[in-house]
Amino acid sequence: MNAASNRTLRIAICGCGGIAAFHARAIREIPDAELAGACARSPGKAEAFCAEFGGRPYLATEAMLDTEHPDILCITTPSGAHLEAAEAAATR
Repeated sequence: MNAASNRTLRIAICGCGGIAAFHARAIREIPDAELAGACARSPGKAEAFCAEFGGRPYLATEAMLDTEHPDILCITTPSGAHLEAAEAAATR
């Protein structure tokens, strides 16, 4: 369990390309953390990513955030596409 809160940290990933696998492997190394979900624009991409790394696949960031209630959101979309996911997380 997380010493600060005495529970597992739930982490979600928005964007399943390039750098996302690096983040997913890092999450595996964090004690008391789990990959809650991953979001991609392509259903096949999100499903394949989650089959390899865990979590539930989503097509919409908002749906993932509302369903999984992650403690942390890793935004791994291309650099010019961070704003939408950041705003969605900030409002939640």
